[in-house]
Amino acid sequence: MAGENAKVCAVTDANLLGKLTAEAEFSCARCGAKAHNKSSVCEPVPFEPDH
Repeated sequence: MAGENAKVCAVTDANLLGKLTAEAEFSCARCGAKAHNKSSVCEPVPFEPDH
């Protein structure tokens, strides 16, 4: 799949963006983009678990 390694901040296709950000677990330290897979953002920072 061509979009597997796409960075969220560079995606313009709404369907692909939805797939990459579904159930986000990471955010980008640079731009704040959220993604499920850490390889989908430039500088991944995991979300803190809810206490």
